[in-house]
Amino acid sequence: MDAHWQTTLGDKGAHFQGNRVRDFGEPEAELEAVAAGETILADLSHRALLAATGTEVLSFLQGQLTNDVYPAEHGSPILAAHLSPKGRMLAGMLLFAFEDGYALDFPADMLEPLAKRLRMFVLRADVTLSEAHGQWARLGISGAEAETAAATAAGAEQLVPGGVTRGNHGTVVPLPGPHPAFMVLVPYEAAPASWAQAAASARPVGLPAWELARIRAGVPDLGEPSSERFIPQEANLEDLGGISYTKGCYTGQEVVARTKHLGRLKRRLYRVRAGSPLAPGQALYAGGEQSQGRVVNAAPRPDGGWEALAVLRIEAANGDQPLTPEGEPDSALAILDLPYEVAGEAG
Repeated sequence: MDAHWQTTLGDKGAHFQGNRVRDFGEPEAELEAVAAGETILADLSHRALLAATGTEVLSFLQGQLTNDVYPAEHGSPILAAHLSPKGRMLAGMLLFAFEDGYALDFPADMLEPLAKRLRMFVLRADVTLSEAHGQWARLGISGAEAETAAATAAGAEQLVPGGVTRGNHGTVVPLPGPHPAFMVLVPYEAAPASWAQAAASARPVGLPAWELARIRAGVPDLGEPSSERFIPQEANLEDLGGISYTKGCYTGQEVVARTKHLGRLKRRLYRVRAGSPLAPGQALYAGGEQSQGRVVNAAPRPDGGWEALAVLRIEAANGDQPLTPEGEPDSALAILDLPYEVAGEAG
């Protein structure tokens, strides 16, 4: 994060944990705002942003990601994942048209492994991958009035439905999921003004509140603790539109296609609640010693508990044995509804 931008947020009341905003002085009220469906505003500038340019960039990415990337050329943001040869998700990401090429947004702890792996496949293609997060502040806006706040922050009269919008001083990218949510990218020098404009109709919150909102949208954000643990369907990527079964070959495609044609998943993504803290990568059990799943993302709830997205064995999630987090055998999990239809329920 840009040092001047961090100082600006500090002047607005931000409390930091490293380079991430923990809260704006009222952490419980910020979580309550999410629960009440209020429009919220968060700084996302700690996330990785990888710029992808060159005359062959889309054909290159088409051979590396789970989704059809060509709609990005026409302004549609693309949810996708890059897989290992065994079909496991190395990282999930959002691909969108940006500046004179495209950009990939994903968790910061996956920057080095993902960039390194993608560059291995560039070979002689006219493709350049470069780190861009040092140039752009990113504002996350979610909630009922998110569209208005995002358009104002970017200096746009109105947003392109479902597409990337370029305003006078920023770019708006719709985020995946059934709830209204956007990321606004602005140069750091324009960030204070954009933040102030968005804050006129959205409540500033720290990262825990933002993560709670995204958990309630049912959208996983796979960082290092989840890397190479799940195939895309197990993380509900199919249900979120992050997989194309007609685009042709890409790394790990055979495993994804075989899972689709067999038609049965043993694990999938659930939303859960717990009375004790949860953490990404934490194992979950149902009696016995064998793990039945792992937490992907977690955030505190306003009632003092915790909420998470977790990949669980379907049989265990539907079974009689209580699910408990690793190290907390007396803290049973409750399964909560997701805000979208889920395929592959049979286990």
